[in-house]
Amino acid sequence: MTTAAIYARYSCEKQNETSLEDQLRLCHELAQRHGLDVRQDLIFTDAATPGVSNTAHKRTGYQAFLKAWRHGEFDVFIIDEASRLSRDGVELAQIAKLLESRKVRMLCCSGLDSHAAGWEMYFAMECMLAQNEGRFMRHRMGRGMLGQLIRGYMVATPAYGYDLQREFDAQNNRIGSHWIINAKEAAIVREVYARRASGQSMQQIAAWLNTEKIPCSRNALTAGGGYWRPARVRNLLSNTIYRGIFTWHGSKTYAYRAAKRGIEVEMQLFVRPELRLVSDDTWHQCNQKTPSQTNHAKDKHPLADLIRCGCCGGTLVLSAQSRCRSLYCANCTVAQGADVGGVRQTSTFAVKGAEKLILHALSHFLTPAFMDAFRNALQLRLTGQQRQQLEDCKMRLDQFTRTQERLSHMLVAISEDDLLLLQRYEETRAKVKETRIQLAELEAAQQDLDMKAMQLQSEVDPKALLDTLLQADFAPDHTRALLARLFPVIRFDGRPTRYSLDFYIEFAAGATLTQPSRRKVTDKGGHSMQCRLKYMHRGKLEPDQRWSVVER
Repeated sequence: MTTAAIYARYSCEKQNETSLEDQLRLCHELAQRHGLDVRQDLIFTDAATPGVSNTAHKRTGYQAFLKAWRHGEFDVFIIDEASRLSRDGVELAQIAKLLESRKVRMLCCSGLDSHAAGWEMYFAMECMLAQNEGRFMRHRMGRGMLGQLIRGYMVATPAYGYDLQREFDAQNNRIGSHWIINAKEAAIVREVYARRASGQSMQQIAAWLNTEKIPCSRNALTAGGGYWRPARVRNLLSNTIYRGIFTWHGSKTYAYRAAKRGIEVEMQLFVRPELRLVSDDTWHQCNQKTPSQTNHAKDKHPLADLIRCGCCGGTLVLSAQSRCRSLYCANCTVAQGADVGGVRQTSTFAVKGAEKLILHALSHFLTPAFMDAFRNALQLRLTGQQRQQLEDCKMRLDQFTRTQERLSHMLVAISEDDLLLLQRYEETRAKVKETRIQLAELEAAQQDLDMKAMQLQSEVDPKALLDTLLQADFAPDHTRALLARLFPVIRFDGRPTRYSLDFYIEFAAGATLTQPSRRKVTDKGGHSMQCRLKYMHRGKLEPDQRWSVVER
């Protein structure tokens, strides 16, 4: 007796659920025409699941169907069309290979029969059409989503801190979606940024979120999941929506998939000032690449994980509290103890000497010319010249866009390839993209103007704070975060003599000069010094007086 099975699937939640019923009805009618009975336990279905290869594990009905096929539980299976099995070419080819043995027969409501002559050619054509339709669907979906963003709506699942609000027309047809701020979750997001800005590590922030039993921003995939991880905190901090900008094609997932398919990622920025939760200053501060911050909550010193070894590149660690706390490279010390070989740097030096070095470097770089540039940046924003920058940027964008359109028309009109014209078009296209990003950042910054705070900031003398910077009154996390931004590189290069140590220091002036303008740091170096830290081992001197710094 011939045993028959049925498989049916519809792709996504936006499709009508009756699609599944219609497929099953057509398959049962085809079974009756062939005199086949279908047992209830051999009817396999999947609802709201795409037919692509990376979601095959989520299609429980499809997996059960394949398992029954392998175990020989049916002789014939019926489907509506080939695309219901899959839209992946490799997977459909594997199914075709199984059908060639003729142990199992495939019947399609579209008229395909795997026992008919030449069925392989028709099946291959249906597979090609299914793949092509999948590509068209991705194109149409992307086009529609981009159009909604241009019209002022939002797409995708709301980020943590927001809720979804749908908009309907007079006939109750859905015309778009908006994100609205969730006050409870928004307070948590602001606290996460505040903790990161104060110098806490991703791991410390994740530990705080889990201790407070704050639900994770993503649902758990397994029973052991559902808690905050450092990577999840990093993703939250890097999301531009919290500074009022939605980045189209800005996710790492899309970048990974595009790289696999060899597609160039073209990001577009859409300003959404009503969704801003943090200032540009705070966002950029939390997303700058800084030296690794300590993960050990017990280490309360502001110099923890700030100085690097010039030999192995590792971070110098602090010794346990004793008569004289010191810094040393644990990697080199362990390697030398294990007799690994090679040049190792196992020297130690007192924390008091490191503090003397930091204060000297600050005094060296905070020159009158630097302070004038700092105050001019503040004054530029206070006098409203940033609005002029915004207008200038709009004019440049309009000019580049018109040029790009003219070049595009010229490329379409010519019959032969013009490499020079094509090169000019690509250059103009890149300028349009770059100017759009600049315009989005300027528009977002314009929404975050705090005159009173900047006026107070312009009246502060940083040099007056140097003597108290490393005192116990300042929170270590705050001091460490500040020093990490100001000094992207502090490198211990070695000990030329018993009582002297060599260092290389880079000062990021942009980290300070961009504070008043609330712009991303562009000056990531260029201001450096080489100095020697000396220790006076003779005489009755106070600990602070035993150390001196000379420039090399």
